[in-house]
Amino acid sequence: MPARVIVIGLDAAEATLIERWAAEGSLPFFAGFAAAGSVCRLTNRFRILPDAIWPELTSGRSSGKAGIYYYPRQLRTGEAKPRPLLPQDIDPAGFYWVVASRAGRRVAAVDIPYNVTTQGFNGIQLCGWGLHDSRFPVASDPPALVDELRAKYGDHPVGPCDRHGETREGYERLLDRLLDGVSRKTALLLDLLGREHWDLFTCAYGETHCVGHQYWHFLDPCHPRHDPAASERLRGAVQAVYRRVEEGVAALVEAAGAGATVLVIASHGMGVNTGGPQLLPEVLARLGMSSGGGSAASRRYRLLQGSQSSLLKVAKSVLRPMIGRRTIRKLQTVAGSLHEPLESPQTRAAVLKNNTCGAIRINLKGREPFGSVEPGFEAEALSAELRSELLALEDPEAGEPIVERVVTASEAFGPDHHPDLPDLMVAFRTDLGPIETCRSDRVGHVRVPIYTPSLPRTGDHTAESRLWIKGPGVPAGNRLPEGNVLDVAPTVLQLLDVPLPDECDGQPLPI
Repeated sequence: MPARVIVIGLDAAEATLIERWAAEGSLPFFAGFAAAGSVCRLTNRFRILPDAIWPELTSGRSSGKAGIYYYPRQLRTGEAKPRPLLPQDIDPAGFYWVVASRAGRRVAAVDIPYNVTTQGFNGIQLCGWGLHDSRFPVASDPPALVDELRAKYGDHPVGPCDRHGETREGYERLLDRLLDGVSRKTALLLDLLGREHWDLFTCAYGETHCVGHQYWHFLDPCHPRHDPAASERLRGAVQAVYRRVEEGVAALVEAAGAGATVLVIASHGMGVNTGGPQLLPEVLARLGMSSGGGSAASRRYRLLQGSQSSLLKVAKSVLRPMIGRRTIRKLQTVAGSLHEPLESPQTRAAVLKNNTCGAIRINLKGREPFGSVEPGFEAEALSAELRSELLALEDPEAGEPIVERVVTASEAFGPDHHPDLPDLMVAFRTDLGPIETCRSDRVGHVRVPIYTPSLPRTGDHTAESRLWIKGPGVPAGNRLPEGNVLDVAPTVLQLLDVPLPDECDGQPLPI
């Protein structure tokens, strides 16, 4: 038996689509796998901290303790500007495969999102070879492994999937590369799985993530950018990638052996890109929260946004032949730093990036380098004001509120939460369609499109997380009680007879 326990992640694969297509016969392996095992719907923190999905899933530790919530770049307490997260910012000690390794289990951990290698590992690790969110350089342990795998399988054929040009030919090329990427990933995984007996083999497919972002408008006839004249191949792109992934999962399950316990996890889902967070900088400017306050801050924000765009357009189209790519990158850095509101003591609250949800940081004295708001009563009053004003925002046409809820870090995670978390997290409604405009008596009418040329995504994430499990002793055709993504790591460790770490917040599922 090549593996005792095998965990296969499907990054941002929409579970409701898998279930529907399995029922319709388009994904026959998933239909059979679900019938022969158990399924569990998993809740998560997606509606307040979307990027916490994978860290919570792989460690069982609450993001309220870890403090990492936005992998591209986030604010760290004591710093005035968000900065990119680095590999050294990630502590791998709590990953379930690291815990299992330190307990003496033989482990292979391959291409799991937001993963970094760790020293003294009992097995093999490969990080960042073929994922949507390859935030860190490709690395392996042992170090020579990545060179060996690249010699056999090359680099993954898809780089940043947003760079397809938005032409029919570009979408066709990207689809070819996604399908090729799945096939190469499967071959690589089968190679590693077959090298020895593993107590735990854990891996993930990232192509389900990319295809959902880029091809959702081809799939969904209700999408505002849906093109009914698009080719059948493009309209079927999402299903084609899911089918190719299904073939890979089936091959891995067969190779793992009949006695293996197999967990297949849809981390979170995909649906229409409904937006909402892109409105917040202008809204806060009009509320007088930004440096300068009110209409002046609003005008400056729009001016800076326009100047950044114009500067980069001119640099790329006219100056690049004369000044080169390195100088262009420096100009991008300068343009990106023109508007960092927490660098000003006139700022009361600032918007932070938080994926599909809004996030706000109060410019707190004693915590921020240029703090302007007193802790205690003044900060609490400001939070209450912001919550009230955000909940008052309406869709101008429907007259419906656009914000579902506003949650403070203390409400979500308790008073001892990590200080790096946003002070307020804003969940926008997803049942109104794309949210590009809002109004209220105080802010007036605000319009900020979702679409940007650098991020041409028509699909974005949903909160659907799912676990399918099959193996010895697992009841067939069973639906488990609802769990949480925090429960995945302790479930895997229990299957391996490994004690749970003290810092683990999840509980093993009742398999």
